[in-house]
Amino acid sequence: MNDQTSKENSRRGDDVPMLVTHDFEQPEEQPLPQGAIRIGEIACYQNSPNFIAATVLLEPNQSVLPGQFLCALHARRQASRNIVTIIQVADCVEINPNEVPELSTARSRLGLGKNYAGEGLSTRIYRLAISQTVEELELKPDSWKVLETRAPQNLLRAGDPVVLMPPELVESTLGTLSSPEDGVHVGQTFGASSAEIALKPQIFQMGALVCGNPGKGKSYFSGVLLEEACAWKIPTIVLDVNGEVVEAAKQLGGLVIQLPNPAQFGLTLNLLTSPELLSITPGVDPSTNYAQLIELAHERLKNTNKNSPISFDELTKKIQELGEELDMKRGPTISIAVSRVRKLQNDPLIGQGFDFIESVKKHQLIVLDCRYLSVRQTQLIAAAAARVLQGYGREMTRKANEEGDKLAAQWFALLFVDEAHMVVPNDESVVSTQVLYELARMGRHVRTGLILSSQSPADLDPSVLKRLQSRFVFALEKDQLKAIPGVNADLHERILEQLPKLPRGVCAVSGSSELVNHGFLLKVRERKTPVGGKTPPVFSGRTKQAIK
Repeated sequence: MNDQTSKENSRRGDDVPMLVTHDFEQPEEQPLPQGAIRIGEIACYQNSPNFIAATVLLEPNQSVLPGQFLCALHARRQASRNIVTIIQVADCVEINPNEVPELSTARSRLGLGKNYAGEGLSTRIYRLAISQTVEELELKPDSWKVLETRAPQNLLRAGDPVVLMPPELVESTLGTLSSPEDGVHVGQTFGASSAEIALKPQIFQMGALVCGNPGKGKSYFSGVLLEEACAWKIPTIVLDVNGEVVEAAKQLGGLVIQLPNPAQFGLTLNLLTSPELLSITPGVDPSTNYAQLIELAHERLKNTNKNSPISFDELTKKIQELGEELDMKRGPTISIAVSRVRKLQNDPLIGQGFDFIESVKKHQLIVLDCRYLSVRQTQLIAAAAARVLQGYGREMTRKANEEGDKLAAQWFALLFVDEAHMVVPNDESVVSTQVLYELARMGRHVRTGLILSSQSPADLDPSVLKRLQSRFVFALEKDQLKAIPGVNADLHERILEQLPKLPRGVCAVSGSSELVNHGFLLKVRERKTPVGGKTPPVFSGRTKQAIK
């Protein structure tokens, strides 16, 4: 039916069905927003697009990386022109029918070359970015200013243009800050178009986990966090098991103490619990009367002295007093208890009082180099440091709230534990696990932050792990990832599968919604301080000799 026939039918009022093959009245597609870089368009592929998934047909000259964020524009529909759906790349596939096994084998057997047109010219070769929808933004007309953020509720359509996420939308999408000077500057988004990432400084207050296989950037990133903590003037105590941050701390003006060092560091008896005291006192059987006498004397002194140091002379005097009071003079109980306690004086970690609070106030950064200590000794120090920081933070909170003390209101301190699986093992009987659990649970309320770094999160106490609100995960195997369920909830499983293959210095970031809106991949920024704890090049200059 031609146009003339249609007009005649219209004049006669005939209701004649018409087949329209082209909508020539449809307006041209809206131009892209200023600065937008088109990367492809939404494709109809494997039941997508839908509200949770989208597939992008990539332009021949464009590439994407795992975890990269893109913007799908609803610009083709008048009512939705100011709506953008944020999508995150989970994987990318190439479609090339010329290289299916049958054709590739046939060409090889017949001696034919690959003389077909490549992507951009071929009508059969293309790439698809498999993505998931993240959220939907309503923008101010003709700008990238966000008016509203919500879950995707407008369905993407095949053919909708997809552009690289502009830096203006990174802040609202990820929940980061606009300027590195305003937050914790950790690096850039990992993708073809990168944007600087400044996390909210509250990540220090809410607790954080840094984990990853050796050699993938975990220790390097720990140094970045310490640099940022120093830039925010946060008093920080570090338990360094491998000497990773010793040189960095020196450059930052911190105090480094290589333990044991009786001249500079020691734990006074009041910093230990009675069970801890018994566990480190030489030759003590916890089931004996003299062990109970030592424990009772120590508890009495702690209640009497409050937070004041307890000397060995005070402890032995109290043992003798209680022994006589309990009518233990006839047997050797008192003398055995005293002799055991006196032997403890030879322990280089016990006796000399180290004032954690005054020292960290003076130096801002204190690194306790624990490379030459036993695991048990390191655990004792961690428990003592956590107790002191938490106790002081609780007192500062009370003063700030009840007395309006402005100086107390400024107080906040940080405890950083390296190789945390040794210090906070999945064992409730370990005292340091108990103490750090309490710190992870209550630290945000008592002005004390906790950062744990580990290459084996599966060996960490799960109750402590789930209370750390930010997670920075470098390359990890699947069995280790299972120990961090919060990461799985925030990142697509295809992205998690690629974690072990990511380049060194790239990690997955996830956290509570008040800190990180959506999980993403981070390329860690360059450090300003030297890197320590490097693996020695033992095979450098060595050659293999033939065996005769």
